[in-house]
Amino acid sequence: MKKISEIMDELGFDREGSPAVKEAFIKYLIKSSAGINVLTPTEKQLIKASPQTVKVLPKAELGEQLSFAFIEETQPRSGTKTKIS
Repeated sequence: MKKISEIMDELGFDREGSPAVKEAFIKYLIKSSAGINVLTPTEKQLIKASPQTVKVLPKAELGEQLSFAFIEETQPRSGTKTKIS
């Protein structure tokens, strides 16, 4: 198993780059793989420094999944490209 620093090197992250960008990327990886939200060290420090400014928001309602009815012609007309409507 690779270390997170090796993965970030492979993806071209600058070792001297912004810690916030690195934290955001790791947070995204955790959310996409485990489906949970986590706090970054910077976020934890901000909350610890001023807990009175943290707002707890109500859980957002899930939106409706969009769907499209793309129909492709199965037999293209001679001399024309397949048309997608």
